[in-house]
This record gives sequence, structure tokens and C-alpha cells, in this order.
Amino acid sequence: MTFDPALFLSRCVSIDLEVDPKSARLFAFAAVRGEAALVHKGAALEPALDRLEAICKGAAHLVGHNILRHDLPHLVANRARFAGLGAAAIDTLWLNPLAFPRNPYHHLVKHYQDGRLQVGHVNDPEQDARLALQVLADQIAAFARLGQEMPEALLAYHHLTTRGEASAGFGALFQSLRGAAPGEAAAHGAIRRLLDGRACNHRLEQTLGRLSNARNGWPMAYALSWISVAGGDSVMPPWVRLQFPQAGLIVRHLRDTNCGDPSCGWCGEKNNPNAAL
Repeated sequence: MTFDPALFLSRCVSIDLEVDPKSARLFAFAAVRGEAALVHKGAALEPALDRLEAICKGAAHLVGHNILRHDLPHLVANRARFAGLGAAAIDTLWLNPLAFPRNPYHHLVKHYQDGRLQVGHVNDPEQDARLALQVLADQIAAFARLGQEMPEALLAYHHLTTRGEASAGFGALFQSLRGAAPGEAAAHGAIRRLLDGRACNHRLEQTLGRLSNARNGWPMAYALSWISVAGGDSVMPPWVRLQFPQAGLIVRHLRDTNCGDPSCGWCGEKNNPNAAL
């Protein structure tokens, strides 16, 4: 299977909104599609939204940094038709900890509570929209490398990130990178192999059993990503712990809680107070 990143990106429209946090009024936005850009600032919102619909026509994906919990809801609030246009949105904020789990992470993304882009100018939606496309291009390249070096990790992320709502865009991206979505048995097998010797096997089985709840997919993906680089100077991004608190709980459950089984090699070595002394 040959994946053409440029072709994939050509079917994306990157969007960034400026919204008054007190009134929720949309007062500026930008959309970038290839070399074309649409910038709106000020009054006359309705004609600007008409132009935004036009630039999005025929696109497969709306892209943005925090688009799922910020930009898209505000767009839909101003014009309901954007719910359909954003049905396969791709959020670069959500993907970043998976593509770049190791410090210094991605140079365009702040490692703070909000995970914002590193912008050079204040309130410049066009620049932010272009930066989001650059981040997505770098994420695609990182996932392509991961598919060559650790294909089981890419398989696991494909499964974990595409089980809940708002998954169509992520599903299209991972399917373009590696093919059809894996089944649950294949994904669980990959996770077991990835965490072998890195977590408690007994508690891992408990965790896999809870993945039937689709809400645990992204937290498990973030936990898996962090554990893959644990032991260095990397930390789970603070915004992940805020928006996906289960991720930190899963890590503690898998690595820091003694299962009580004397035959467990991980807990016998890592969670044994006598051995620690």
C-alpha cells in the first residue's frame, strides 16, 4: 500500500477560530486549503461563513489544533451545516502525544495545560491554521516511521483512537497509513506485546477488559504512548491529564499498583517495598 501524504493533505482544510471567551461570539477565523486562504475579521459573519463553506466544498477533512472541543462546536453553533462538513475532523492536538511522546515533543506545540501551538503573533488565525497543517504533516511523517519501526504500536493506536465518537477523521488517517482497521483481538495482542516487561500483566488483562468502554480508547492510547518512552525525561502532557484523566490512572494501575500475585515479575521487582529497601 502506497500512502501519498501530499494527496491526503490536499483534501484537508485547516481552520482556526477566534472566539470571545465571555460572550462566545465568533469574531475572526481563517481557513487554509493548499495555497488558498480565507481570512475573516470583524463584522458581516454570515457572508464570511458562506465563503468558508465554499472553500470547504469537496474537502474530506476539517483540521485544527483543538478543533473537536473548540473550533467545531463554535462553527456548528453559528451554522449547523458545519456538523456535516466536520464529520471527519482531525484534531492535531489529540494526535500529538502519540506522534511525539518523547521530550522535546513537537517544536510547534506548547507542553502546557492547553497544548496550544507555538505562535509568533497574537490572535493570528491564518498563521495558526497554517501551523496546524504543518503539525499534521509532521505527525503523518512520524506515524509513517512508527509503522516501520514499531508496527504494533501503530496498529494499537489505530484501534484505540477509532472506537468512539468523532473517530472518522482519525480512522481515515490511520487506514491510509496502514490499511484496514484491526480487530479487537489483534489490537489487544499488540498491546500485550508492547507492554511485556513494562507493566503488570495481571493488571493489563483487567485494563484490556475495560476497553469495551469506548471512552477508554484515547486514555489507553496516551498511557501506551507514555509507557513506550518511560524512564527518560518525558512526562505526560498536562493537558492530557486534564482532558483525559483516565490516562494517568491507567498508567498508575498498570505500573505502580501491586497486583498481589507473588508470581508477577513486574510487581515483584517494581512494586515490592522490601526489594526497594
